[in-house]
Amino acid sequence: MAKDTFDIVTDVIGLINTPEVLALLSGGRIDPSVKTTGPEVRGIVVNALGITNSSEQKGAGNVNCYVPAIISTINGKSVSLPNQQVLSTLAKVIKPLIDGQRMPHFESWVDEMPILLKDTDGSYFVNIAFSYQASQNNFKNI
Repeated sequence: MAKDTFDIVTDVIGLINTPEVLALLSGGRIDPSVKTTGPEVRGIVVNALGITNSSEQKGAGNVNCYVPAIISTINGKSVSLPNQQVLSTLAKVIKPLIDGQRMPHFESWVDEMPILLKDTDGSYFVNIAFSYQASQNNFKNI
């Protein structure tokens, strides 16, 4: 059966939904497509950017790991800084869970090393871009 972007998200969440990852979220959650918690809560969002409709379906997506900013005072000004220790730990735990995985119905691998970014809500996140491939077993145009 053909896979779609919803299947990509479900499959990748299945790879990272482990006790070790959940413990690092400190009560936060793993969400499909959109972050459903505020900037004060840790979380992971898995999204898919698209997938081809061919016998060897190829797609791509992102795993975004969110961590609240650390508020610090520098030269009398309040600034938000990334919690690099937690973000780095999350990225190091998640990367091998999706990189080079060959499951019965799909494969996934990391395209780029994790990138630190600041979200519009003031939190920081690490983006892990991945590729995805699945074989469509009912493709009729071959």
